[in-house]
Amino acid sequence: MLINLIYGCINYVIATAATFMVSIIRVKVAFYVLLIGSFSSISAEPVHIQLRWHHQFQFAGYYAALEKGFYRKAGLDVILDAGSPEKKPVQQVLQGHAQYGVANSELLLERLRGARLVALAAIYQHSPSVLLARKDAGVFSPHDLIGKHVMLMDKAVDADFFAMMYNEGIDMADIHVIPSSFNIQDLVDGKVVAFNSYLSNEPYYLNQHGVDYAVLNPRNYGVDFYSDILFTTEDEIKKHPDQVKALRNASLEGWRYAMDHPQEIIDLLVNKYKVNKSIAHLEFEANAIRPLIAPDLVELGHMNPWRWRHMASTFVQANMVENDHALEGFIYESDFKVDKEQLWLYSEIFLALAIVVVFVIVVLFVSYRTARREIRLRLTAEQEIKKIAYRDTLTGLDNRHHLFVLADQFLKMAQRDCYKVAVCFIDLNQFKNINDTLGHKAGDKVLMHVGHTLRNFIRQSDVAARFGGDEFVLLLNHVKNKEDITPMLLEVQQAIRQPVNYQNKQLYVSASMGVAYYPDDGTDIDALIDLADSKMYHVKLEDKEPLVSLS
Repeated sequence: MLINLIYGCINYVIATAATFMVSIIRVKVAFYVLLIGSFSSISAEPVHIQLRWHHQFQFAGYYAALEKGFYRKAGLDVILDAGSPEKKPVQQVLQGHAQYGVANSELLLERLRGARLVALAAIYQHSPSVLLARKDAGVFSPHDLIGKHVMLMDKAVDADFFAMMYNEGIDMADIHVIPSSFNIQDLVDGKVVAFNSYLSNEPYYLNQHGVDYAVLNPRNYGVDFYSDILFTTEDEIKKHPDQVKALRNASLEGWRYAMDHPQEIIDLLVNKYKVNKSIAHLEFEANAIRPLIAPDLVELGHMNPWRWRHMASTFVQANMVENDHALEGFIYESDFKVDKEQLWLYSEIFLALAIVVVFVIVVLFVSYRTARREIRLRLTAEQEIKKIAYRDTLTGLDNRHHLFVLADQFLKMAQRDCYKVAVCFIDLNQFKNINDTLGHKAGDKVLMHVGHTLRNFIRQSDVAARFGGDEFVLLLNHVKNKEDITPMLLEVQQAIRQPVNYQNKQLYVSASMGVAYYPDDGTDIDALIDLADSKMYHVKLEDKEPLVSLS
C-alpha cells in the first residue's frame, strides 16, 4: 500500500512539473503568435453563423462583433445567416451549411440523441420561450390547455414546453397541437388559444392589438433552461481549435458591447439590416432580453455543468431521451492540451526532484484525506439540519415553518399571474381516541398513513404540510373553481378512511376539511388558514359523515 501511495505521489509531482513546462510552452507560443500577427490555424475562408430567426435584437451581440470589427481583429471573415422555419440552426450545422449556430434546448436534446454537438456559450441564462394564451379563452395555467388548440413546434424544438407539460402531469395527447405558423396573428384572430412565443417579441404585438393574454412560463413549472446557445461540432473543434476559441471570444466581446450600447445596435438593425420592426418594438425587445441575459450578475456566456445535467435529467424523466450518457464533452473547454508522450518526456526531467519531496507529499496527502473526511461529515450534518428545519420527521411532509415560506411564494406568484390558490385545512377524526387507548406509537402509525396519502394525491406543483398534531394543510396551485378540486379532496378523504394495520388490529380514522381561496377569501396566508380551519370546524360539528366545506 505504501509503495502505491509513493508511486501516486511521484506521478503527482511529475504532473505538476509537466504543467510548469506546459506554461513555458504557452509563453513561447504566445510570443510567436505576436510575431506572426495571427493564428495560423484560423482559416481565411468565410465562416457562417446560423441564427435562429430573422434579424432582430435577439442576436445583438453578433451584429456588434461583426460591425465593430471584433471578428476581423480575430482573423475571421464571419457571415451571419438569418434563420427561417426551413433553416433550423442544428440541422444547418449538422448538414455542413454553417460551421456555427445559435440554438435553444434542442441543442442538448440532439446531443443526447447522438449528434456530436458542443455548446460554446449560453448567452441567455433564462429562456425567453413562453406560451402566450388568450385570457378570454379561460387559459391561465397549463391544465387549462387540455382539449384546446395550441400552436407549437415539434418536440425537439419546443422541448421546454413538453417538459413543462410532463412536470404538470399533462398528457400531450389531450391537447390539440397545431404546427406553428410562426404568425402571432393566428392567436389574435382566435384560431388557437395559445401560441409558442418569445417574451422579447410577441407580447409587444399583442399589446398593440389590445389582446388580453396570460403568460405560461416554463420557469414557473420547474423548467429553467439556457437559451440562444452558441454552438459548433466536435469535428469543427478538432480541425480548427484556434478558430473556435477566437470566434467564441469575439462573439462574447460583441455581446458585452451590445449590452452597453443597445440604441446603437437598434439603429444598425433599422438602417443596415432593414428589419421589419419599429424602433419602439426593438426597444421593447432590448429591454425584455436584458434580465434574461443578466450581464450585470452573470459572466456572459457562462455555463453551469449542474444546470446542463438538470436539463438532461428533465429530458430523461420526460421520456424524451433514454439517458444522459452523451452529456460528457458537451460543454466546450478551451484549455491548452499537450500530447501525452511530450508530457512524459518533460516529466522525466523532474523525476529526481519527485523522489526527494515524496515524503512531504505523503504528509500532505494524509492531511488532505483527514480534512476531506471532516468536510464530508460537516456537509452531512448540514443536510440533516436543513431536513429538520423544513421537514416533519414523522410524516415526511413539509413542516409548519416551511409551509409559511412556500405559501408566501405561492401567493406572490398567484398575484403576479392572476390565478387562484386553494388552502385546505384537514383535521383527523377519532385520532385522539386511538392515541388515548392504544398509545402514541399507534397514533404515529396513523399519521404516517395520512402523510403517505397526501403525498400520493397532490400534484407536483402543490404542497402538503403537517400543521401540528393531527392537523394538515394543503396548498393547491392554479385552481379555477371549487369543482376543480372537489374530486381530488373526496378521493383523499376516501384514502384516509382506509384501515391502518397495527399489531394485528385495524385502525380507522376519517378527515374533516375546510377550504379557503386566494384571492376570493383573503390575501393573507394566516387569514386563509384561519378561515379554512373555521369551515372545517363547522363540518366537524355537523351531525353526519364529515365532508368537505368548499363554500
